[in-house]
Amino acid sequence: MAIIKCSDCGNDISTSAATCPHCGRPNDNQDPPKRSVGVLLGLGIFLLPIIFSWFTLRKGHTKKAKVTAFTWLALTMGIGLAEDGVDYYIETSSHHEDNSSQEIALNVSIEKLLSDYENNEIGADARYKDRIIMTRGIISSIKKDIMGTSYVTLGTGAQFQIPELQAMFDDSTNSELSRLNKGSNLTVACRIDGLMMNVIARDCSIM
Repeated sequence: MAIIKCSDCGNDISTSAATCPHCGRPNDNQDPPKRSVGVLLGLGIFLLPIIFSWFTLRKGHTKKAKVTAFTWLALTMGIGLAEDGVDYYIETSSHHEDNSSQEIALNVSIEKLLSDYENNEIGADARYKDRIIMTRGIISSIKKDIMGTSYVTLGTGAQFQIPELQAMFDDSTNSELSRLNKGSNLTVACRIDGLMMNVIARDCSIM
């Protein structure tokens, strides 16, 4: 409450008065009615401070109510940002861990790979299947299968060799495959899929 001058009669009036007691003029500077933070507004501020805190800026709410509401808003936003930072740290840490645990290719000669499968398919699968291997062999054919997938068969150079390594490539390697020649040596890295007439190897890349 404060004392002000009436704009009509010039007498002192209180800001809490609705009209001037001397001349009856309505008090344009009357203090707004006091507002209390009710249960619903308080609950709204607690649960959704980013929305309901702004309601305390309406006329009549005390300075204490405004400070409390916006302090809670700042606190909850700070907690949210901190949680985002933790999530980002966990995500990026996991990404680095994944990169550090990349599979290392098993270096094996073409002679051993093919002889292992010829001798004992079950034992060879236990040793090689679903693993990435790196090997070097002599190209015996460069073809496409019935699905149009490009492949290169590699062996030791012996005639009528069964099995051979059938290295499957995706279309992105076609330009490299087009420059290969039968009888040439080729080093590949592939994931072994098992024995089906030949030793099938997928996801191959030329080294």
